Amino acid sequence: MVIVGMLIISLYLLIEVGYYSYSVNTESNPQDTPYIIIPKIGVNQSINNQSIDHGIYFEPKSFKPTNGTTILFGHRTLHGSPFLKLDQLQPGDKIYVEWPGIGNVTYSMVNSTIVDASYMMPVEQGNTLFLITCYPLGSDKQRLIIQADYETIIPLNPATVQVQNPQAPLGIMLISLLFAGGLILGRFYPVADDRIWIFMATLALTMLLVFAYFYPVPTDTLESGLSQLNSMLGF
Repeated sequence: MVIVGMLIISLYLLIEVGYYSYSVNTESNPQDTPYIIIPKIGVNQSINNQSIDHGIYFEPKSFKPTNGTTILFGHRTLHGSPFLKLDQLQPGDKIYVEWPGIGNVTYSMVNSTIVDASYMMPVEQGNTLFLITCYPLGSDKQRLIIQADYETIIPLNPATVQVQNPQAPLGIMLISLLFAGGLILGRFYPVADDRIWIFMATLALTMLLVFAYFYPVPTDTLESGLSQLNSMLGF
């Protein structure tokens, strides 16, 4: 039963390790990558135009900052959980978007709205930023939308532009955490005959995560299976 629990935990870590590995492999030149910074909730993350599963996703039908309505999507759980605390934003909180070729754009949070998952966001709403994520936490039945209005723009300061992906070490940290936790569990597990099996499982699962870090694989099927498992367990 302990090994089954370790396997389930490892599958969740597999999703996260793959996400952080993608961030490292695709941001070889972070100085050309747009970033969003939300001091209130500790967000400092790159923006991508490929998939929400790769972090904070720029809706291609919307506009770049200062050119019109900007729409960004992000997960609240898994894939780095960039918008985990998005519901904690209050009117007046600042949101900064650093966009190469445009500048450092400041937005001020105006309001939040909860809508059905099927809601289609209009993209013609002026120089406004919308941040969209799932709601409530752990469910995708609704969407939380944060609206922030444009305030100011200043040139990007080369001294403050991101020169390294701040999430680069996190994949390795997760792998190390699993390995260390497995060793500690195996060392102190009360059933002596099971300790060797726990150690072997720890070694195998760690190798799986290392492989996933260097060779990320699509996790859509894995996520679907984990969601079904959570439903069966009542989570």
